[in-house]
Amino acid sequence: MADIRVYALSTCPYCKKAKALLKELGANFEAIDVDLLPKDEQNKILETVKKLADRCNPKVNPGFPTIVKGETIIVGFNETKIKELV
Repeated sequence: MADIRVYALSTCPYCKKAKALLKELGANFEAIDVDLLPKDEQNKILETVKKLADRCNPKVNPGFPTIVKGETIIVGFNETKIKELV
């Protein structure tokens, strides 16, 4: 099982950057391209992404990529935070 989960969109340039950075850092991660899932699964994942954004402190709007490791949640591409996460 992966240590890190990345909720992404296949067309999102920041999602691609985040996945490339995680790969470069040798992170054990699972990437889920939400827009490529069947519609019912997309809706479930979007609800999950909204709930994760609500748990952030300070609160943030839901967005992509959303990166989760344990209790740590990063919404959006932030190279420094991603490196700290790994």
